[in-house]
Amino acid sequence: MCTRALLLGCLLATAMLSVAVQAATSILIWPINPMIEADRQKSAALWLENRGLEPVDLQVRVMTWEQEAFEDRLSQQKQVVGSPPMATVQPGKRQLVRLVNLQPPPPGTLRTYRVLVDEVLPPRANPSQLGVQFQMRYSVPLVVVGPGAYLDDGLREAPDQGQPLAPDLRYRFVEERAGTFLHLHNVGPAPARLSQVELLRANGPQPVAEGLLGYVLPGARMRWPMPSGVRSGRIQARINESRQAQVLATE
Repeated sequence: MCTRALLLGCLLATAMLSVAVQAATSILIWPINPMIEADRQKSAALWLENRGLEPVDLQVRVMTWEQEAFEDRLSQQKQVVGSPPMATVQPGKRQLVRLVNLQPPPPGTLRTYRVLVDEVLPPRANPSQLGVQFQMRYSVPLVVVGPGAYLDDGLREAPDQGQPLAPDLRYRFVEERAGTFLHLHNVGPAPARLSQVELLRANGPQPVAEGLLGYVLPGARMRWPMPSGVRSGRIQARINESRQAQVLATE
């Protein structure tokens, strides 16, 4: 369960296999994987719906998303903006936010971002409490593809759309003080979203993550703890929108 605190990406564990993202509060957000392809459009639509009984004030920001030292790193940028950046959504109403690409990536490449939607609380009565107070944070991944390329999701045939960009994962098991970790290295030019991860055993697959495990951005390394007693084996996972799980290559 997500708590009412500043949690980055608290909805990721359940959002990726749904048509929309809905947290413990009343805000519904869709689509959950917006994308902008420079050859086809300059912006993407993000819908915010208030299913509660009270008006909700929301702030929308777009941050550069990188991964370093096995952690997500977010930073401010001016290449993509959300319009409007602030909105009050009345009960039962929807708000359209345009994610506008002002500076496309270089040809044949892509960039990764996080769209942060913060629920803004009314000012506190206590005058000693300064600044804006947040109640809930929603985090949605955004991919912007540069000219002459397209994100190869394995679902479409697009030989005339330029260079296909796809993830390429390598894995290994690493013994650490806290236990055995699955290390994943993405040597491909596109992000990888891993779900339905399994360890292949002689007596059948052993689930590692039945839902979303996480993301590995291009060129990045990420790690996740493995079940007790697991030190080796073959790893199978569903990557991005692929309908079929695939066996990953070792590093």
